[in-house]
Order: sequence, then C-alpha cells, then structure tokens
Amino acid sequence: MVLSPSINNQAGISLISLMVGVTISLISAVAMLNMYRHSIGISINTKQMSVQDGERSSAMTIAPLLLQDAGFGINNAAVSSNIIALSGASLAGNTLSGTVGGANANALIWRFNTSGTTQCSALISNATQGLLLLGPVNCTNISDWSGPIWTTSRALASKSTKDTKGTFSFTLSTVANCTQFGYSSGGRATVLISSNNANEIQVNSQSCLSNLVTAP
Repeated sequence: MVLSPSINNQAGISLISLMVGVTISLISAVAMLNMYRHSIGISINTKQMSVQDGERSSAMTIAPLLLQDAGFGINNAAVSSNIIALSGASLAGNTLSGTVGGANANALIWRFNTSGTTQCSALISNATQGLLLLGPVNCTNISDWSGPIWTTSRALASKSTKDTKGTFSFTLSTVANCTQFGYSSGGRATVLISSNNANEIQVNSQSCLSNLVTAP
C-alpha cells in the first residue's frame, strides 16, 4: 500500500503581515519625527527667549548708569534743558525724529560735559531696531537733537521677534527728592525704564539723576 505524503500547513511571515508591520513602523517613525521636530522648536524658542531676556536685563542695568551723565559738568543743570523724553521717536540715517513729551516715550536725550565740550547722548527703542545708544556727539543745546548729528550708534538689546516683546519705554518725572538704594539724593529728576520680558511680565528700573538739581 502506498501512503500519500502528508501536507503540512505553511509557517512563517506572509506578504500581508510584512506590509502591515512596515506600515506600523512607518507610522511610528513619523510620530517620533514629529515629536523630535516639536521638541527642537521648543528648544529654539526657549533659547531665543533666554537670549532676549538676558539682553534686556543687561540693558536695564547699563542704561541707568549711562543716564547718570545727564547734567554732569553743567552748572545749575535744569531738567528741561538737559534731558528730554520723546514719544513716537524713530531714527532714519543720522536724523532722530519724535515728539517731545507725551506718554509712553520711547527715547531719551540727555546733555553733559565730561571733556570740556558739551555733548549729547540718546537712548531709542522700537521693535525694528531694539534698544540703541546714540552718541555721544557734540551739541550746544538739548534742542540740537533733531538735527542730523547722530553718526554713531550701538545696540544695547537686539530687536524682538514680536512687537510686544523687547521694546522699552521711558517715563521722565521731576520730584522734590529721590531715594535709590537707600540713599537720598537732591536730584529732582527720575527715569523709569519699563520693558516686558518673554513671559509678557513688565520689568521696571528706576533711576535718580542727581546731577539735575534744579526744577524745570
């Protein structure tokens, strides 16, 4: 008697199961790539915010020191003739424009004499240029600010990626007395510098300008 050979069932990976496995692997790879790209984006944004906040903190430390020159070396330095605030200020080439006074000033100009020659410096802030230090340049009167005299500039803080962040505003006030760091000064001018950090929280720095000893 002849026995028929037994037929065994097929074992192993079929084409369909292989395609299903490849599809699942591709979906997993795409999901992992999206997670990686999202993580990289967060890291880049965090780095940019940290750099901007660092520059902002540095600028708000340097600016009050620069402002201490206001009225230096000038007898009976009056506030109105030695420091002014501009609103809507902008810098085009060597010419600074704006309106003297007003709310939300974005520029300050001050006059001083440290080398025998009367000079002026300025701070201007906007979303396209960041915070710039202009000058010092020779100027006879504070009114010379509107002429094409601003031949030098230096960035204290770079421009922000968003208009609402990284800009600075200045509030110039006159007071009978000013106290800073526990020291009472006879200066009658104060400057409040304000800016929003990366989390949209306002940061302020106030300075007493002791060289300006006469009321405007």
